[in-house]
Amino acid sequence: MNVTFDSNVWERVIDEDGYHLAEIKNKIRNGRIQPHICEIALSLEPIKKKLRAEFFENYHLCTTVNNLPPKGKTLTMQIGFKPNVELHPGFHPKLWAKILEARNLRFRVLRMTNIGTVRPKDIPDDMYINPTDLDEFWRYAEPLASCSDYITSMGCGQAAYNRFKEEFNLVGLDVQSIPVKRRKEFIERWKEFSEAVAEWVDGDSLAAHYAVGNEFFCTDDSARNAGTKSIFHSTNKNRLETEYGIKIISSREIAQL
Repeated sequence: MNVTFDSNVWERVIDEDGYHLAEIKNKIRNGRIQPHICEIALSLEPIKKKLRAEFFENYHLCTTVNNLPPKGKTLTMQIGFKPNVELHPGFHPKLWAKILEARNLRFRVLRMTNIGTVRPKDIPDDMYINPTDLDEFWRYAEPLASCSDYITSMGCGQAAYNRFKEEFNLVGLDVQSIPVKRRKEFIERWKEFSEAVAEWVDGDSLAAHYAVGNEFFCTDDSARNAGTKSIFHSTNKNRLETEYGIKIISSREIAQL
């Protein structure tokens, strides 16, 4: 069975942190579980919570400019934007060791489709599920966007992050245009912003899981602190399963399957 693991499960599975987690690891080893993890979690969660607002304040996209062959007397060029992977803080050595062990266990990484969102440069390319052509990419990207938008419409996922963008008149991830006084307020609200990023990760992880068609999303997040703002709140989970057929279960439940 194909299972997408939340960070609060897969990292503990690597460490065999408990009998049921060791059982999951055994199921992975013997091929009963094909494990997956999400690029957006590997990208944004390693940014320390207290530094997320400061990081996004200073993050900028990587811009490329290519001159094209002239058309008659007209000079043409192509301008492109891509994630600035050099600005990603990278992985803590303990997390990097777990990623390498996950690679040995044949974990697959589900790509995010957010244009420009910072990504780490260190994830081994052979861990990714890569589309073979443009059609396959859109067959993945379109349902991901649909599910992500639905989660956001529930007030979860990107909803809180989007409210920050509106409040501070952010454009994409560029906050350099915020007046100095407003930028100070933005940084001071680091905890609220950090939580918004965490909810964004949860929502888009579920959307990637849905888009690739995996059977179960495994998490031990019970929304104890976030309440109904979290997509993992029981009411929200039920709505998501009804609308998109996403089955969210705990690590203890997956160990028993």
